[in-house]
Amino acid sequence: MPVRRRALLLLAAGFACGDDLPLEERIASVRPLAMRVEVLDASRAPEDPVAAEALPLQTVRIVPFFADPDGPMTTDEVATQLEPLWIACNLQPVQGLFGCISDARPLEPEDLVECPPVDPTFDPNMPPVTPSPCRIATDAPGSPEYTIPIDAAYLIGGDIELTMVAHAPSESSTATCLDALLHEGVDPPPACVYVTQRIAVGPDGALVELAEQFGVPPESLPAVPDPVPDPDRHPHIESVQVVAFDGPGDDAARIGTFMPAQGEVLQLPWGARLELEIQAPESDLQTYAVTGENGTFPDRQETYAGRWFRTWGELLGPESDDPLAQNTWTLRKGPQDETETPDGGVTTLIYVLRDDRQGVVWTWFHVEVEGGPP
Repeated sequence: MPVRRRALLLLAAGFACGDDLPLEERIASVRPLAMRVEVLDASRAPEDPVAAEALPLQTVRIVPFFADPDGPMTTDEVATQLEPLWIACNLQPVQGLFGCISDARPLEPEDLVECPPVDPTFDPNMPPVTPSPCRIATDAPGSPEYTIPIDAAYLIGGDIELTMVAHAPSESSTATCLDALLHEGVDPPPACVYVTQRIAVGPDGALVELAEQFGVPPESLPAVPDPVPDPDRHPHIESVQVVAFDGPGDDAARIGTFMPAQGEVLQLPWGARLELEIQAPESDLQTYAVTGENGTFPDRQETYAGRWFRTWGELLGPESDDPLAQNTWTLRKGPQDETETPDGGVTTLIYVLRDDRQGVVWTWFHVEVEGGPP
C-alpha cells in the first residue's frame, strides 16, 4: 500500500520565493498554514498522543489553522469570516491530492450531495456505496466533524480527500469559489481559498482485521504487516524558549530568558534580538511499514519539517528539520515589512511542525514591541 503524504495547501493567490513575490514566512494577509485531523477517542487519556489516522466508523475533528496580520485566527473567526464549505471525496491509491475532485469535474454545485450518515452494518455481498464527492453537513464550519464511511477502496490503499472551499474576508463568496472549483478551465477569483488535506484511513492491518470482522473472506484481502502497526499520531511540542538580547551584536546585553505559553504576550524593546528554541520529542517520530517488493513491508522512519512565520520583524530563516528547532528573530523592520514598528505595536511568531505523514502541531506567541528606531 502506498505511503500517505502530508497535506497540500492551496491559495488562489499563491506564495513563492523571489525578489518580487511575497515572502512565504511573512503573514501579510489571511493565510492557511496547516490542517489537522484529530481522531475523537473518548478512551484517550489527556497525556496520550492524538491519532491522525482513522478507521471506518471512527469520527474525526478537522482543525484548520489560519493566520492573518493579527496572528492566528480562531475557529469561530474562520467560520464567520471565511464561510468555509467542506467536501469529502474517496481518494483512490493512484490519485494524488486534489485528484479525486479533479477527476469528478465538471460538476454543478447542486450535484454535490450531502454526505449521508454512515451505516454501521456491512454486507460483504452488497458493499455500501458512498457518494463521492459529497458535501459535509456541519453546524461548526470552522472545525467540522466527519465520520469515516465504509468503502472497499480503503482496503487497497485509498484514503479520503478533504477539500475546504472558502473566500477571503469581505471578498467574493464561497458559492462563487465552489462554482469555479467544480468547473475545469475556470480561473477562480484571487480571493478564493482552497485547502486540500488527506484523511488517512488505517492502519492497513487494522482495516483488514475490521473487514474480517464484517465477514469478508480472508483470501480476498490484501497482505498487510504483522504485527499491525500503531496508527499515525500527531507530534507535540515540549517547550518554547526565548533568550532576548537588547541588540543584534554578539556583545549585546542579555534581557532575559522566557518560556512563553501558546498565545502569551511578551514585552520587549524595539531592536531586540530573540534567540528561539522549540523542542519536539524525537520519540514522537514513529517507525512505520511501507509496501515493498515480493510481499515485504520495510520500515521507514518519520522525519520532522518545521516552518516559521512572523507578522513583522526579521527572521534568520523560514525552515527547521530537527527536533530542536532554532531561529533568530529580530524586532526591527524585516524584508517587505511596510512600517518601522508593527501595526498596533504587537507582532506574532508562529511555528508549524509536521512529520512526513499526517502529523502536525503548531504554537505561537506575541511580542508587544516597546519604542521604535532611534
